[in-house]
Amino acid sequence: MTAPERSRLARERLSRELRRLRTEARMTGTATARATGMSQSKLSKIENGMLLPSVADVERLVNELSATRETRLELIELARQLHAEAETRRVVLHRGAHRHQQTVARIEARATTSRFFQNAGVPELLQSESYRRVVLAATPPHEQDTAIATLRSRRARMDDLGKRFVFVLSEAALRWRMGSADLMCEQIEHLTQTMRRPNVQLGVIPWTADANLVALHGFQVYDERFVTLSVLTGNATITDPLDVREYLALFTRLERLVMRGEQLEDLLEQISRDHRKLG
Repeated sequence: MTAPERSRLARERLSRELRRLRTEARMTGTATARATGMSQSKLSKIENGMLLPSVADVERLVNELSATRETRLELIELARQLHAEAETRRVVLHRGAHRHQQTVARIEARATTSRFFQNAGVPELLQSESYRRVVLAATPPHEQDTAIATLRSRRARMDDLGKRFVFVLSEAALRWRMGSADLMCEQIEHLTQTMRRPNVQLGVIPWTADANLVALHGFQVYDERFVTLSVLTGNATITDPLDVREYLALFTRLERLVMRGEQLEDLLEQISRDHRKLG
């Protein structure tokens, strides 16, 4: 059973037990809500599993409904555990390119191994500045300059040979045209230079690979502690250990599909030629 399933069953049990206590106490929802200082609507949502009650809510309910000492302690502790899990599984959304860069920079500074997967576009650390400015085209100019300056600082950490950087890209990420043929060829040359660093591994999943899996979006995994990913309206940070392990497992499966070495160099040259033909 997965952690989300266990959490769902625990929430259902808490709401069911609170509803049972009220029924056995022969109290109406209106009377119980009034006695515990909450609205009838809130109580109804709690009893139907639509709202996770606070620990204080549960304490007031079990005391008002004359639960046994054992039941009181059990349900209060269950509420505490559910709130702790909810906080752990919280996804933090950052808005603004510069703010996200700062958050990621702090995470990267502590990470020994950073893993990156992209299926549409080039990962930030591998972007040339021309490519990066196209990505940030909708961002206010002052934010663009600040974000690029922060990216330069992040990229400088790649000089630390004690850190390892592993990149997995889909072939589609390199064929997705972000600008002119010259810009795309410059970007691919930038990749070629970067992958020669001793602490950088770059692999590309070719279109011909028999993937047999779905990767819905790009993501980054830092050690076994953090996952970051971009969504339409911001950038999310995930810290729940179970979720992080899920992303690590997916990254491992994706990594098995990549081309490296001479095969990869041949593929990059072919993609550059194709961009020039289309240009």
